[in-house]
Amino acid sequence: MMTMKNIFSIRYIACIILLSMLCSCKKDFLEKSATNTVPADKIWSDPALAKLYLNNMYADVPNFDRDLYDNISDESRSFWGGDPLNVLQGQWFPDNDPLEYWAYAAVRKTNDLLAHIDGSSVPADDKKSMKGQAKFLRAMLYFNMVKRYGSVPIVTVPQSLNDDLLVKQQPIEACFNFIITELKEAADLLPATYGSRDIDVGKANKNSAIAFMGRVQLYFASTLYNPSGDVSRWKDAALTSKQIIDGGAYSLHSSFRRLMLDKNNEEEIFSVQFLKPTRQHGWDSWNKPLTQAKQEAVCRSPVQEFVDAFQMANGKDITDPTSGYDPANPYVNRDPRFDATVVYNGAVFSGEQIFMYIGADNAINIPYSTITGYLFRKGQDETNPDYYAESGSDQNWLELRYAEVLLNYAEAQNEASGPDASVYNAIEKIRQRAGLVPFQLTPGLTKDQMRETIRHERYIELSFENKRYWDLRRWKIAKEKLDGKQYNAMYITKNPNGTYSYQRKPVDAIPCVFQDKMYFLPIPQSEIQKNPNLKQNPGW
Repeated sequence: MMTMKNIFSIRYIACIILLSMLCSCKKDFLEKSATNTVPADKIWSDPALAKLYLNNMYADVPNFDRDLYDNISDESRSFWGGDPLNVLQGQWFPDNDPLEYWAYAAVRKTNDLLAHIDGSSVPADDKKSMKGQAKFLRAMLYFNMVKRYGSVPIVTVPQSLNDDLLVKQQPIEACFNFIITELKEAADLLPATYGSRDIDVGKANKNSAIAFMGRVQLYFASTLYNPSGDVSRWKDAALTSKQIIDGGAYSLHSSFRRLMLDKNNEEEIFSVQFLKPTRQHGWDSWNKPLTQAKQEAVCRSPVQEFVDAFQMANGKDITDPTSGYDPANPYVNRDPRFDATVVYNGAVFSGEQIFMYIGADNAINIPYSTITGYLFRKGQDETNPDYYAESGSDQNWLELRYAEVLLNYAEAQNEASGPDASVYNAIEKIRQRAGLVPFQLTPGLTKDQMRETIRHERYIELSFENKRYWDLRRWKIAKEKLDGKQYNAMYITKNPNGTYSYQRKPVDAIPCVFQDKMYFLPIPQSEIQKNPNLKQNPGW
């Protein structure tokens, strides 16, 4: 278990020095004996520094991922191989796990604030909100560990060297109950709004705590974490998400394509904030075609199975003989979200018509080009000239948005009570915003049919938002979807008459590997060596 002295690390000192220059200008701000740290008593005696300490915790929220999580399921593949390829091929271990997330250093910060805030000089009105934010962030940290490892140690105080550092894991149910309680307490402490949507989106408030609790409860109800099938968990998840729906604070943004481009819009519930030049990422750079690349490219090539999952614009599957799907013109009249998510052969991207047929400038399988015959569009700013390598972009990371709340509610309500009118309504709102005509679902679906419909909508609507891989795991169908499977690319040939021929070929050189033991990640070997009370997950 990580321990820390009661000081900030050097990572925050630049920000703290700047704030002190603006706010206090105290000559003795830094002790002469330690010029690269800030003693704790300085933090809790200065409200501005205490707030800065809290603000820095938001930097620990996961956000844009270069190429790992989208490329280890049935969404896409990365040209670059590396960690995604190792995960797909089952080459990950307790001492070398690309998915590792042992976040106790970040937990320590939240514990530190909660232990000291009541005795600090922070005004009483601010203390309540700061405690709520810290609990929200601590809940998020634990959730991201529990969804990976299942049982983890629960530490709620800032440990010292005199404490028992060899903390044992808690059962999965106790871990989830702790997270849910944290979020309930956070919701009670937090305001519904800070007076501005721009602030509400990036700063935890009552609604974001409740919405996130709905996600946590959905996981807790799912097969992986609920092997006994306790229906009450589904009911709890549905009721929590329904609070957000009934509250009316959020609605679907009018444009699916511009969800990430129109910042702090009415659909965003909680986002990781970016703003050039202060904080940037590489989303626009990572996913460019070869002809537009600036030190990065093609981190996501959607697989053919993902492309096939998009229905026609009339809401029918492409396998339906009445859908109007034409294999010779496979990209015409598809679900409008297809054009907003995928760049296909002949599509315009950043002002350039992109061709990926064999022999074209962006052809499949030439160096630094697509490896599936498709490129990725979702959330990219095609007008941004500043992208370069790991920087140049400042879209917000949409950690939690209203469409997910609708999907969470529909799934939980369907499992709890079956496909009633409210389940239809939640899914049809999303399909209507997408532009499907008709957007209505087939009447009279069974619970099983509605379950598959909801899962399909999550696959399309939440694609490339770091949701799909975890959905497959919590539903406990990752082995079915991945193990022994080879996903496909589309090789396109341009014919002399200008038409195209299409041929599927595997993009995965060898079958994917997902074993039963992989539903829970291995506890990091380094942590087991430090703490002999930690028990390794089965099979590792």
